[in-house]
Amino acid sequence: MSKNKDNKVILMSPEDIRQDPDQPRKYFDQEELESLAFTMESQGMINPIEIDEHNVIVTGERRWRAAQIAGLKEIPCIVWKNGTYKRFERQLAENLHHGELTGKEKDDAIVKLWETKDKDGKEIYGNFAELGRAVGLGKESISRVLYARGVRESVNEDYVLEVSTSDIHRTRGITDIETRKKIFKAMSENKIKSRDLDEVVRIAKQSEEILDKVLDEKIPLARATQAVETIAQIEEMGTKLTEQQKEALADNVAKDEAILDQYKSDVLKRVKKTLTTKPEPYKVKEPIGRDSPVNNIIKVKDEVLDNFRRYLGNCDANERQWARRTIITIRDELDTLIDMLEDV
Repeated sequence: MSKNKDNKVILMSPEDIRQDPDQPRKYFDQEELESLAFTMESQGMINPIEIDEHNVIVTGERRWRAAQIAGLKEIPCIVWKNGTYKRFERQLAENLHHGELTGKEKDDAIVKLWETKDKDGKEIYGNFAELGRAVGLGKESISRVLYARGVRESVNEDYVLEVSTSDIHRTRGITDIETRKKIFKAMSENKIKSRDLDEVVRIAKQSEEILDKVLDEKIPLARATQAVETIAQIEEMGTKLTEQQKEALADNVAKDEAILDQYKSDVLKRVKKTLTTKPEPYKVKEPIGRDSPVNNIIKVKDEVLDNFRRYLGNCDANERQWARRTIITIRDELDTLIDMLEDV
């Protein structure tokens, strides 16, 4: 550990040391503290904490807390005399190094340092890279935090505080702040998951109407994504769609897919019921009788094929692709049922 030339390790009672209320870390996991205290009971405190000339902790509050739990009478300390903003800078760097800050604690600390000025009122850090070097972060990380801070100030709503800096940054492609507000509010209400955010942003950039239907849960996200893909393909061919046309297309996609999904579900239930129902013992008088379960399966098969032929006759190219995926799903699930027959 680096220390000033005149500083040496000294022993002090934990009771004579005070915590720094301004340090960036606010939360300490009690279970982790107790685990560290258990180690200290046998090994003592291996690394000294840093304190200022007033016995206020600069770095090492976690160790100090654990030492109190362990009942240590004395702990090693180094007096660190470099005050002002350097103190907070050092505290942030140590906590970042050990990964001991929550996302909010990290963001708040970076903003506080960025806004720090010297005694003459001049900014301490000239650019993001300079602040990043001081605390061990890349300039991109600093940029994201400060960008998110600006967005939170623009939104000025409590719900945006629940959205992570990373997720705020992922919405930067949306220029309209009101649209971003809708998305942030939906995320705070768990209507949108972080894993789906990129798809939601893509939808928002293509159509406000479709986004609203997704947020109101009138159209499933997967269907809206398919609609947006179709819109993009159409517009790539030189045809510009109106918002009304985009909305109508999304409604049709959702409706057709819902019908197809329901139909697939109904067919599979009927096939499964036919295969799993145990009828009264059947005495075969002919290879395939009129009441044979095998004959019932053949009837279901014929009905499925007839219905799909009628459906496909009215499909365009995109609908045929969706129907193809559905038929493949049915085929795969029927393969599972075939495996069941092999066990009979």
